[in-house]
Amino acid sequence: MKLLIRTIALLTAIAPLAIRAQEVAAHPVKPLLWKIEGGDLKKPSYLFGTIHLGGGALNKLHPTAQKAFDESEILLTEVPMDAKTQMGIAMKVMRKDGKTLADSIGADLSNQLDDELKAINPALNSKPFQPMCTWAIAATLPMLEAQLTGATALDQKLWAAAVKQGKKTDAMETADFQVDLLASFTEAEQVNFLSETLRYMRKDREEGTNSVKELTDAYIKGDAELLEKLIEKSFKEMREGPHKELGEKFCDKLLTQRDKTMAATIAEKLKKSPDTIHFFAAGSAHFTGDPSIRSHLEKAGYRITRIAE
Repeated sequence: MKLLIRTIALLTAIAPLAIRAQEVAAHPVKPLLWKIEGGDLKKPSYLFGTIHLGGGALNKLHPTAQKAFDESEILLTEVPMDAKTQMGIAMKVMRKDGKTLADSIGADLSNQLDDELKAINPALNSKPFQPMCTWAIAATLPMLEAQLTGATALDQKLWAAAVKQGKKTDAMETADFQVDLLASFTEAEQVNFLSETLRYMRKDREEGTNSVKELTDAYIKGDAELLEKLIEKSFKEMREGPHKELGEKFCDKLLTQRDKTMAATIAEKLKKSPDTIHFFAAGSAHFTGDPSIRSHLEKAGYRITRIAE
């Protein structure tokens, strides 16, 4: 949830509370791992669902996922995880409209943002975020508390491990594509996106719940069905909220359409190198739903099998 689903699941897109609660586990209980066979493949390849944060049980792969990773010859993440690409993304989240964040979102939403930032850490306020694009704030907020722990995201750990092992590395999308996708929403839509994010966070805080923790727990358990339900719940709430059309558009552009394009990229890579073992790692939301990357690959003639033990 890498943004509301990379931001929420993928999205996204994980609070330290969830990580602390799972520290007794050395690794996830079950891996979100699928084997790709069939077609013209001479060797199997793998789909691996990630969560775009790290820490606790996320610091180590399940042994079955580790075995699949070790035998693979190339790792493909959603976007390149090298330092140069990540630094480039940091530059792309800066505003270019001559406004500050407060200029765009107004006093009321600015106050709401400050309230949620203070709830994360009393020393936080919106001042450091003023040069950033509205979409970037909305995408960052749900994961900010976990990011402040400094834990390395699972995707980055995989990339670093692949480089260390001398594997080839590649990506299913470019960083520019992901950034441009979120930036393609109008400023008014981005403001509404932030408003919805703040509404969810305030609701969680007032009710004593933690939606991101629920997602993390489901991921660590390897419960694909529960994860799918939680992700769909997030989108359903957005679609049924005050910004229904935005919710539909968000789901279509960030999940539905990307599933199709990433599946096409995966199929192309497999066709080009049928004797190479690929390890495709993307946000779990791209593999758990229907339709998903898995269902698109099945329609393309591949056999996809869950490996949960």
